[in-house]
This record gives sequence, C-alpha cells and structure tokens, in this order.
Amino acid sequence: MNFKTYADLSNDIRNNLSKISHMGFDLVVGLPRSGMIPAYMIALSLNIDCTDLNSFLGNTPLKKGTSRKYRSSLIHPQDAKRILLVDDCIAAGKSLIKDWELIPNEFRNSITTLAVYSHGYDHIRSRNDIDIYFEHVLLPCVFEWNVLHHAVMKHACVDIDGVLCVDPSGIEDDDGHKYLYFLQNAKPFILPSTRVQALVTSRLEKYRPQTEAWLKKHDVEYESLIMLDLPTKEERIRLKASGKHKANYYNKSDSQFFIESSVDQSIEICKLTGKLVYCTANGVLYRPDTFRFMRHNFIEFRRALLRRAKAFLRPIYGPVKSFVKRTG
Repeated sequence: MNFKTYADLSNDIRNNLSKISHMGFDLVVGLPRSGMIPAYMIALSLNIDCTDLNSFLGNTPLKKGTSRKYRSSLIHPQDAKRILLVDDCIAAGKSLIKDWELIPNEFRNSITTLAVYSHGYDHIRSRNDIDIYFEHVLLPCVFEWNVLHHAVMKHACVDIDGVLCVDPSGIEDDDGHKYLYFLQNAKPFILPSTRVQALVTSRLEKYRPQTEAWLKKHDVEYESLIMLDLPTKEERIRLKASGKHKANYYNKSDSQFFIESSVDQSIEICKLTGKLVYCTANGVLYRPDTFRFMRHNFIEFRRALLRRAKAFLRPIYGPVKSFVKRTG
C-alpha cells in the first residue's frame, strides 16, 4: 500500500514546484474538497491568488490577506490570464472531466490542469487527460486526509480512543464513575464515513454497553467490536496487555491495515504482526520493513564504530601492553 501524509504532500509539491513556477500563472483554482489543500500550498509558494471552483464559476471577488504583497492585482477570478486548476490526485479521471464540463468554453484555453498524484495499478506514467502531475504512485493508495473515509476501512482494524474520540484524561481514566461519564460523553475526534471491519480497543469488556451506545449515537458502522477481557485497569497495566491484545486480533484477522493512536502501541503492533499500522499521533505509517532496515542499519553502525575504535586504539595498544608488563 502506498500511503501519503500531509508531510509527503508538502514535500512532493516543494520538490516539483520548478515544473510550474516559470509558467506565469496568476490564479490557482482548487477542486473541492481535497484539491483545496494542494491548491493553497501551491498558491502560497508562488505568491498568487487562490480560489475554489464554485467561486471561480460565480466570479466571486478574491479575498486577500494583509501580510504579503501579491504578484498580481486580480479582483475577480475570471480576470486571470493564466489559471492552474488543481486536484490532489487523478486515477480514472472521471472526477476531473465532470468538473471540467462545468467550466465555460471561453476560459478553457487559459487553464492548465494539475494533479499532485497520478495513480493506477501499473507503472504507465503517460496520460492525456491532464496537463501536469507531480508524482506517479501505484494503487492501492491512501491519503492521510481521507484515510477514515476510504474504502480501505472495510478491511481495516481501528482503535477507538484517540482515533474516533478524544483520549480520556488522567482524572477521567479512573475505572470508575468518572470513566463511565467519559464513555457516555466522549467528544468525537474523527468519525469514519464508511463501514469499519473491526474496532479493536483496549477498553475493558465490562464497558461494552457504554461503548456500543456511544458508537450508535454517532452512527459509527462496524462489523466487530473487539474489547479486552480483563477485570480492571490495574490488571491491564500490570500485564502490559493493550498492544498485545490489539496485535493478537489483527494478526489472526484478514485485515491488512490498523489505525492506532499510540506511537508505542503502533510500533509494538507492527513488530508483532508484520502488518501495516498507521499512527494518528504522529502521522507515520509503520511498515515491517522499516524495522528490518533500522536493525540492519544499527548492526552496520555498531560494526563501523568497533572498527574505528580498534583503529584508534591500535597505535597505543603495543606501548600500553609493554608498560603493563614492565610495571607488573
């Protein structure tokens, strides 16, 4: 699976900006919703105006900030001479065609289309349905900004606290009345808009009724709710059971993707299962080969360090050995 984070998006735009910086655009038009993110990144980098497609079609006056001097003096978007139409990705191209048909013919010759990512199931990079793309990625491809609304959720395990809702505070996590209140009134964080294969949580089994009620209240659809069958929070902590519990289910399931809120547990789950784990706390996708690479690099680093230490000590080893013999 190819996974792109917000950080990847920013880096890929910066690394490819030279492909368009010389083309004299005076307006960037983003395709809602996800196309607005790269559209504003590009517009800010080029120091030109930016608007969304509907505002362009309605010729809504451009909103300008006061902290910078703009390269152009556009007031209405349809006054632009060269326009960059931006989306985050293009696959089959149907969405772009649908949006393109909304644009009057009189503006089409002044528009260049761009997608940050072009993707498909093969390595074919040439395409005639878009003018410019920055990077080609193979499917399946998932983006950080839509992961909980992607079809991959039908084959994924998802943590609850820290992902679907906020984590309980130290005061709330008392395994008593305050925790019960939290379970019933937890503030939603990011709710999935598609059915999830399994919700896998280290909440204790005795809190299933409150958990199910909260999920129903917030219209979260799922096939399975996997909870930890231990009597108390103290027992869970003593056994360090959270990560192992999640990894055990993930390993036995046919799921190929896990979304977890804890960095430590994400690493533990990935190591124990050899499967992908996305951590919402730091936006990192942990892969099994990451840890094999890190272990290989550590071993090589240790060997190099030993070689340098031996090389450093070799000139003084003989004199020191002779001195010890004489004084011994």
